[in-house]
Amino acid sequence: MRRYVAGIVNHGSYEDLARCLASLSQQDARPEAVFVVDTGVDPARLEALVQEYATVGFELRANLGWGAGVNRILSRVDHEHSSVPYVLLLNPDIELDPDFATVLLEALEADPRVALASGKLLRPGRTVIDSAGIRLPRHRRPRDRGSDETDGGQYDRAEFVFGVSGAAMMLRRAAMTDLAVAGEVVDEDFFAYHDDTDLCWRANRFGWRVLYEPRARGVHGRRWKRQQRMEIAPFVRRHSFKNHYLQIIKNERLADFCLNLPWLLTWELLRLGFAVLRDPEVLPAYRDALVASRRALAKRRTIEQRLRSRAADARP
Repeated sequence: MRRYVAGIVNHGSYEDLARCLASLSQQDARPEAVFVVDTGVDPARLEALVQEYATVGFELRANLGWGAGVNRILSRVDHEHSSVPYVLLLNPDIELDPDFATVLLEALEADPRVALASGKLLRPGRTVIDSAGIRLPRHRRPRDRGSDETDGGQYDRAEFVFGVSGAAMMLRRAAMTDLAVAGEVVDEDFFAYHDDTDLCWRANRFGWRVLYEPRARGVHGRRWKRQQRMEIAPFVRRHSFKNHYLQIIKNERLADFCLNLPWLLTWELLRLGFAVLRDPEVLPAYRDALVASRRALAKRRTIEQRLRSRAADARP
């Protein structure tokens, strides 16, 4: 059953996309199909890739965010490759080692509890870690484990983690129906950033496991780095700022919220201070979060109702 489809959401990163597609073509375990959702930033460069990769299913769509692109890929898999059990989602700025897919497929086959999995992602040069899975601190701002650390083998143990990066994430399709809310596996209200951790948080709440397998390795260019924050477009920074609140609204249990309140309040004061003094362009994100909170609360009610129903069904 080691079959999978690969999907990439691309927004203007055509050189990266070419390298990503090349690394997919060199996988020991080849995908049954590759889908690319592209936002049409440069039609000429897109057409060149269409000609070079004739077997790839390119689709031109308006830029509605990463989540909308992923959901479109998953919909195509449902309709065109319904018997394939796994989907490998990739950012275009990822280059995979040849055994990346093989290692993750073996891990998913070995443990049916795992819904999401990824490997050790390294920065270009392969000496510095980009992500060794994702942890959830008490202030509830997810962090990439090992980010910016020199790779000395400190994350060379396979383990269950809170989350894995959407830059290179293998999904078990059988879990996606369970995790979808309002018809969306990935929440399209997020548009960009934290939509992957929102999905991982929900997977944990529904009893699925998220696996970090360090033998699967890839190189991640990563556009957003701490030292280059201000190079990211303000509207994207606002989405990231807003989405921190949306994922808490949707997923945080009341008991954990109360337990972690001192850390949350401290972090929020620091965030506000940073926004006022260093990045005032993100301040409208508070309004955006308030506007989007109604939909987030509705999705939370759906999640909670589903969890209560499952708990009731599990009673003897």
